Amino acid sequence: MRRRSSPDRILRIAVIGLLLYGLGLIPLYLLTPAREILAALRGASAALVDEQAFLSRTPRAAPAPGARPAGGAAATPRADQTPAAVPTAAAGEERYAVLLMGYGGAGHDGAYLTDSMMVVIVDPAHLTLTLLSIPRDSWVPLLFDGQTPVYNKINTAYAFAKDPTLSPARLPRYAGPQGPGTFAMDTVARVLGIPIRYYVALDFQGFREMIDAVGGIDVAVPDSFTARYPKNDDPAIDASWTVVRFTRGTEHMDGERALEYARARETLDNPAEGTDFARSRRQRQILEAFKERLLQPGGLIHLPQLVGIAAQHVDTNYTIPDVAHLGQLILGWRTVTIFQTALTSANYLEEATGPDGAYLLVPRAPDQSWAQIRAFARHLWADPAVGVEMADTAVVVENDTDVAGLAARASAALRALGYRVGEPRSGPVRAHSRVVDPTGGASHLVQQVVRDLGLTQAEVVDPADDGSGTILVQLGEDAAGLPFAVPEDAEAPASRVGVIKAGVWPYVPPTPTPPPAPRRVGRPLPPTATPTPRPAGAPRVSRATPTPTAADGLVEVPDLIGLPEAAAQQLITASGLQTSDVNYQTSADVPDRRYFLAIPPGHVLSQTPAPGMRVPRGSRVLIAVRKE
Repeated sequence: MRRRSSPDRILRIAVIGLLLYGLGLIPLYLLTPAREILAALRGASAALVDEQAFLSRTPRAAPAPGARPAGGAAATPRADQTPAAVPTAAAGEERYAVLLMGYGGAGHDGAYLTDSMMVVIVDPAHLTLTLLSIPRDSWVPLLFDGQTPVYNKINTAYAFAKDPTLSPARLPRYAGPQGPGTFAMDTVARVLGIPIRYYVALDFQGFREMIDAVGGIDVAVPDSFTARYPKNDDPAIDASWTVVRFTRGTEHMDGERALEYARARETLDNPAEGTDFARSRRQRQILEAFKERLLQPGGLIHLPQLVGIAAQHVDTNYTIPDVAHLGQLILGWRTVTIFQTALTSANYLEEATGPDGAYLLVPRAPDQSWAQIRAFARHLWADPAVGVEMADTAVVVENDTDVAGLAARASAALRALGYRVGEPRSGPVRAHSRVVDPTGGASHLVQQVVRDLGLTQAEVVDPADDGSGTILVQLGEDAAGLPFAVPEDAEAPASRVGVIKAGVWPYVPPTPTPPPAPRRVGRPLPPTATPTPRPAGAPRVSRATPTPTAADGLVEVPDLIGLPEAAAQQLITASGLQTSDVNYQTSADVPDRRYFLAIPPGHVLSQTPAPGMRVPRGSRVLIAVRKE
């Protein structure tokens, strides 16, 4: 029988452990045009805040030159729905959740954008922590007054609440020193549908100092990669870039090196390491390495220094205990089991294009409703093993009866319950239902599927692990009469407001075809050629570095199509421009497959602004690169 500790003691152990875990939540601060957001916020009038709410400047995609209207920024569209209430815990509920945030801090461009966000569900009875990462680009409702939702990226909630001049009508709980953390906490709780009791936020400098305070950490780098990395966190000081290299094997890292390892995303030679999944994995590695270092003999001697650093660089609504008590709690941390998962474009989210071409992530649903994600989060709350597997596993329902639409109804019910559901299909008629477990009996999710569909008599087949990761539900005639009711979540918000195109980024509206030029009858037209993509190495317009003219201070955007990514980055910098994040695309992202195949892997597929446009020096250029 598992030993039980008092809930109060486990609560203190878990939350202090979360403070340590915060070391792994390094903000994925990308030196995007965040300063445009903050500069516009500082200059916003009260009328703009009241009527137009907040700004929709993307921290990732550069707006086209001239796209900014008078007044300094585009306004986020008003919402068209009733806002969801902040979820509260049921009476007697022992579980609770903590929101962890990472931000740049003072001296950084976009100092309070929380580019790392993670919800941690704490279960004192079972000694578990469940970690759910939330992408910074998630497009969500913000409700300062609790009534009027406006939309922006989730990483802006803490930053907006830091400015007391914004939304004077805000609720009292969103004012004062803990107002920003509370506002971010409530914003996340509304979209996930679970109660969040505490928040913990850590800045860059605190991360560096804590790693250095314990003498550095040893990290096992699983795969070599090279990446571009900003020379300074504030491009107003130094907008240039350097190159960082990591070699497979164990490396001892100080605070700055560990920060580079966790933040690096613009990879030059290993696209797999430029993904959000890879960066999340590197963050977890840093956490584990820090924990191991702290729990080594003599590691706890650093606690007084760590507590001092936390006092300067951690913002939280939880009281940190004294050093002696903290040492006892950390030793108890060894008994806690950790589950980890994330909202990603591989499970519940999809890319979308927002105002001014902003890169967004929205729920993968026809109306961008958060209902399915909220149902998944409730499973994660109740049973983390089931919830984690739910995020990683697809379920396909097969209709093996003569009842039309049975698999479609069952699929809709599962989707509403938070499952990732594939397209329903038909199979040969069978008398009894069965469920095929692809893990060979190791799945926690299969029995949950059986319960949720009411297939109490279904046979569970456990073949050898086939590697598909898909649970197959074969509905037999014994399931023909099951209702498969679809539950509704009336409080679930939707993220459709302000979305220009869901499922596509960047979305470029089709150019209208001009009417044919008039011609005289009997006079033949000259032959026309169908434009074809230019593969790498083909002749192109001169790539000489453009220089600004004295009259307008503009430079010409170079032609990057077909260039290797590294060469394109160098040409952007040499042209007096800056690069935005790189969008790595597969054939599924490019409608013209022939064009996609004509561009070699690792080379530029498209760019914004277009070649030949004249833009202010220092403007950002977005490139899409064919993924390996």
